[in-house]
Amino acid sequence: MLLLDEPTNHLDDAAVAFLLETLRTWAGPVLFASHDRSFLDEASTGLLDLDPTAGRGPAAFTGAYTAYLSQRRESRERWERRFRDEQEELRRLRQAVRDSHVVGHPGAAPRSEGRGAKKFYADRNARVVSRRVSDARSRLAELERTQVRKPPAPLSFAGLTPGYAGSASERSGPVLVASGVEVAGRLAPTSLTVGAGERWLITGANGSGKSTLLAVLSGALRVTGGTVQSPSGLRVGLLGQEVSLPDPARRGEGRSAAVAYADLVGWEAAERLPLTSWGLLPPSSENGSIAELSVGQRRRLALAVLLAGSPDVLLLDEPTNHLSLPLVDAIEEALPDYPGAVAVASHDRWLRSRWAGRRLELGSA
Repeated sequence: MLLLDEPTNHLDDAAVAFLLETLRTWAGPVLFASHDRSFLDEASTGLLDLDPTAGRGPAAFTGAYTAYLSQRRESRERWERRFRDEQEELRRLRQAVRDSHVVGHPGAAPRSEGRGAKKFYADRNARVVSRRVSDARSRLAELERTQVRKPPAPLSFAGLTPGYAGSASERSGPVLVASGVEVAGRLAPTSLTVGAGERWLITGANGSGKSTLLAVLSGALRVTGGTVQSPSGLRVGLLGQEVSLPDPARRGEGRSAAVAYADLVGWEAAERLPLTSWGLLPPSSENGSIAELSVGQRRRLALAVLLAGSPDVLLLDEPTNHLSLPLVDAIEEALPDYPGAVAVASHDRWLRSRWAGRRLELGSA
């Protein structure tokens, strides 16, 4: 048996092709965890979804990723429909328990005024009422015991621009001009001109310098050759592959995600645009300690910090790594509406096959 945890992260096309061929000829079972949509489509014969918002617990789906998408949507719709129907039945049964104390027409006199007739109707009424109340209470108790829980509202990503305060919409012409930039042993001489509002996809094999180029464009890495020019006051934001959450107040790993966010974006900015406004972390994670966050949740927090700075140029290094599939889809859908320029470095074949912007293919350094 093979157990593979995100096996395609950091792999280029040649390595992924090798892995796929190996799995096709593998005689034993393979269990892998992955956010790679193309890999899920090509390598899986069934999926187990652990997302609590997708169904009433871990749910198994047959087929590959494309089939899973429609099955997951149908499963969620069935859950919501069953919950809605059960709640309606619960309301009806509770009303029945309250109302089932009278048989016939309240206030109507029995057909005979004799003492025996009155007793007969009173006894009959008591027996029917008792049976009806007992049945309703029994059905109510059973349904209250077995009812499905309310479908939790899935996180709704608010997009890339809540409270955007950048100046990108006022810019025109080139915003970043890299001329023959080089980093010895990591990036061969490369030239790139990023215009205001442009979308760039940077691809290439492992070792070609994609991450290095983004670090150079962000100003985080000095070049050994060439130059990078940009207008004065340009804000450039980089989401790196490795999550970086500095601790300027030295609060330690016990600080909450909300406090870490406020420390990094400024408390005044955090009050104006709180972490909750991004829809990236559930309240339980926002109030929990940094130490308890998964790699993916840390990256979500780093993304919120980055976007709160309203960068004029947004640089994303392998943005689909470690992020949930619904969030990745939401980010891709939001990219065309970002006011500034965007440059994405990615191995993600699903993202690349749907890219509508400009492309730069890097060779080896």
